[in-house]
Amino acid sequence: MTTEVLDLYDKTGTHVCGQIERGTTVPPGKYLMLTAVMTLRSDGTFLMTRRAPEKKYAGRWEITGGCVQAGESPRQGAVRELFEETGILAAESDLISCGAYRRAWYIHTFFLLRRDVTDDMLRMQSGETDAFRWVTKDEYQALVAAHHTIPQHTPLIAAAYGTYIGIPKPESKRQDG
Repeated sequence: MTTEVLDLYDKTGTHVCGQIERGTTVPPGKYLMLTAVMTLRSDGTFLMTRRAPEKKYAGRWEITGGCVQAGESPRQGAVRELFEETGILAAESDLISCGAYRRAWYIHTFFLLRRDVTDDMLRMQSGETDAFRWVTKDEYQALVAAHHTIPQHTPLIAAAYGTYIGIPKPESKRQDG
């Protein structure tokens, strides 16, 4: 297993000198860059994958995402994560930016891919994802209510994708905890 190296950013999302190995404590005043991409089909369903048993939050459902690697832009990281975790190949230009939210030690960027992907096109990444499903907004909200998703992702998904999937955005409040 290779060690992931991640770039460090300032609070504005500007790359600063410095890198860190994944799992190392982020220095005060510095941030990691995370990225997520929601794959949305024309029928209004969107892709969720289940976290593999060896992962934190094992068995929980989430959209595709992960850490932006050293030297990558958030968009490049989203394309890579999408391919690694699902087998979906997309170009950077296929992704629609849906905003970024700063949290305690990371900046989370969000992208949307509009594509009618079929089940036979999907490939789960061993050790990362072990199942997938296409959900409607009501099915997503049922997963949230049953605590089958990652709790801290729920308000971010609503804020970034609410317009696209019909979920009301949370009341406006600072996202830079």
